Amino acid sequence: MEFYQANLAALSPHIYAVYKFEKDIPENTVAAMYVVTFASAGISASFVGSLADKFGRRRACLLYCALYFVCCLTMLSNSLPILFFGRICGGVCTTLLFSVFETWMISEYHERCLPVVGLGLSSVFGNLTTISYTVAIVSTLVGDLLIQHSGAQTAPFLAASVCCVGAAYLIARFWNENFGAQQTERTWIEDVKKDTLVMIRKPRIFALGVTSCFLEGTLYLFLFYWSEALKSTRMRAGPASGEPPFLLVLYSFMCATMVGSAIYTLLTAAQTPQSAFNVVMAVTVVSSCCLSLGAVLQTESLLFWALCLFEVCVGAYLPSMAYLKSEVVEDGVRGRMYSLLRFPINVFVLVAYGLDEEGDAQRNRVFFVCSGLLLVAFLVARRNF
Repeated sequence: MEFYQANLAALSPHIYAVYKFEKDIPENTVAAMYVVTFASAGISASFVGSLADKFGRRRACLLYCALYFVCCLTMLSNSLPILFFGRICGGVCTTLLFSVFETWMISEYHERCLPVVGLGLSSVFGNLTTISYTVAIVSTLVGDLLIQHSGAQTAPFLAASVCCVGAAYLIARFWNENFGAQQTERTWIEDVKKDTLVMIRKPRIFALGVTSCFLEGTLYLFLFYWSEALKSTRMRAGPASGEPPFLLVLYSFMCATMVGSAIYTLLTAAQTPQSAFNVVMAVTVVSSCCLSLGAVLQTESLLFWALCLFEVCVGAYLPSMAYLKSEVVEDGVRGRMYSLLRFPINVFVLVAYGLDEEGDAQRNRVFFVCSGLLLVAFLVARRNF
């Protein structure tokens, strides 16, 4: 799981470069590809988890490997239909990545009775986040070396496709299969309606759903805007200053996320849901402050540190939210619920992306709105959890 999350983090900066600069695709078409990705992720969120619970979570992980392999290979094509097909696969992959891998791991954790030997699930998630971003840093470095050596922006995707084959072999060879609860003869639509009502009516799941929607949705928007925010502050300092060192900033963000996961591990030594919930509450408020600062700060160095602090919050949030979901959601329907929780995140990003305009004023408005929504998430979670 950590390998694939690292792959996602490492390849994301190269996707736009391939489309825009190597393939010379118009900006509006590139934007449409991103819209298709999030739309695909949102639609697939309504059914992939249910299929994973029914047919096997290990099989769903293998499906991810296959789709991600296809997604990487489509980057070699110059055909727009093939590239759009790759984005559809990428959207489904995102939903699978953030639902079925975690679902399989939690079920296997309990199946092997690991709590008996003193291995806490909270510490597992903390270590996963740290390992994930360590691998992401190494993968990003290797990707840049491949680009420099080959001169092709698509080189990291070829390397990733090879890694997919290796990972698929390891999953097929060493992972056990596990399933969700056996379902009654309900239709897919009936399952979605039932699970949606469960999300709304159970206060704890509702609180986690609202928090994950706003914070993770904000994280996706942050990935769109951070480079332009730093570039804008540098340009105001002087047009001759050049561009910020984006690669160094990206490495700094990854390191900040690792710091956040380490802080989470220290703050949750008791490994209780309440301690993890306290971390979520704290990072929600601090993240809100960071985004507000990101909209008003005019000094590049101060803006950089505010954005780094936001990434620290992300590093603490990821394992704490994963642990809370593992405690609140029943294992029999975990795949269905985890994937369905991805749906509002994708809708949130699609709406925000559809309303996007160029310019500093629009970016600052997005930061302020996201800051306010995080405070709303804080209040909802505090009341319902």
